[in-house]
Amino acid sequence: MEKRYPDDVLEKLSAYAERMKIKVGEAANQFKDWLGKEFAVDNPLDEDEYLLNEWAEMFVIETRNLGGSSSSGREMKTYVGHFVGLDDSIVDLRKNMRERAVSLFRNNPDKAVNDGFLGILSAKEGLWHLNGNPTSEKVEGGNLPWFGMEVDDRIVALLSQNENNKGRPVAPESKVRNLYLLGNNVESFTNSIEVFRIQLTGDLMQGSYDFGRPVKCQVIEPKKSDFDTVYTNRDFAKTLEYSDDFVGEEDRIGLRPERFLLSDSIHEYHTDLSELVEVFESKKKPLSNGNGYYGPMIITKGNVSGLNKEPLDSQWDQTGQSYRLSVTGVSLQNKYGKDSVQSEITVWIPGRVKEDCHPFEFKDEYGEWKPYAEKTPIIIFGKLKLRPYKDDNVPSITALGVYVPPRTARPGATGGDTSISQFRGEN
Repeated sequence: MEKRYPDDVLEKLSAYAERMKIKVGEAANQFKDWLGKEFAVDNPLDEDEYLLNEWAEMFVIETRNLGGSSSSGREMKTYVGHFVGLDDSIVDLRKNMRERAVSLFRNNPDKAVNDGFLGILSAKEGLWHLNGNPTSEKVEGGNLPWFGMEVDDRIVALLSQNENNKGRPVAPESKVRNLYLLGNNVESFTNSIEVFRIQLTGDLMQGSYDFGRPVKCQVIEPKKSDFDTVYTNRDFAKTLEYSDDFVGEEDRIGLRPERFLLSDSIHEYHTDLSELVEVFESKKKPLSNGNGYYGPMIITKGNVSGLNKEPLDSQWDQTGQSYRLSVTGVSLQNKYGKDSVQSEITVWIPGRVKEDCHPFEFKDEYGEWKPYAEKTPIIIFGKLKLRPYKDDNVPSITALGVYVPPRTARPGATGGDTSISQFRGEN
């Protein structure tokens, strides 16, 4: 099967082509050239869908002269809703560019420098110098400047290949992690509820974000209204305000998580456990390599039928470990039968989600985290997947966030016994 860009990327390139009054194919060629210069990507169609979508958005934004990662001068907007999840992976958007430049430097240092991929850093008269020219960065002890990195026995800087900033040093890493908000900007909130990716950087990636509470935050919007990624500056955490005052008093009951997260009338992300297969088939999108599909982000509710808080080794998880729980529900059991393997849905908990998002705990009336036991109803936000099992397709969910309503949580045992059996309720 011929490789093609994912639909999300094609939508961005089509919008760009329409705005620039060029053909989509020409927009795709410009995108490919930009990837080669900015991130040293030679074969975009071999890259991960997530990265392609991130790069496409950066490409379109950059063509609007919004610059790089700096937020200086860009308008902040108030977004409201509920945080529902955190990405399980931290992605380095500059990895390919860095690795290609370092490989070239090791094979042919003069060419890497002369062609402008890397610059040589040296300390002189209290300032860092790039290729012999002084920068504004002061030498502070044994610390490297923000754009410095060591390659074997040399200190070098990665240089931008972008036409507007060509030759300027850039940070050797550009790591991001997405925080997911179910909501919208405050002006559009009452008319349209979507899932937005809030792109976090630096210390924000390990920040503390409460699920199940209405929140207001300040973000940087892309210029195109149908993009689903918004951006942050260093003060993002300070802008967070957990409050429901962005709607009228009579509407605040609708912001309670049990209502807002599971409402079919105000957003399209809620899916009943019994409809997961059908939703996957209707909303799946092809992988860029043409070998299979990936499923949508969903929100669903189930009663916990199995808990395993012991880590499982996983080569697919960035932490090397994942966790697992199972959920069921009346509609699912009615559809497949109580004793069928399909009456139970496996929920995978990535290592970082376990570390950062309290998926095995609920917050009690005093604000303390407590473990819950089986039969507890939980609300899950995550990636829907499908795998063949005998003659059927069996869904599973990779959870990026779990919210446990405290009033219906069955407290689990604490202290002493740490075996799995402690989480089983009485018959």
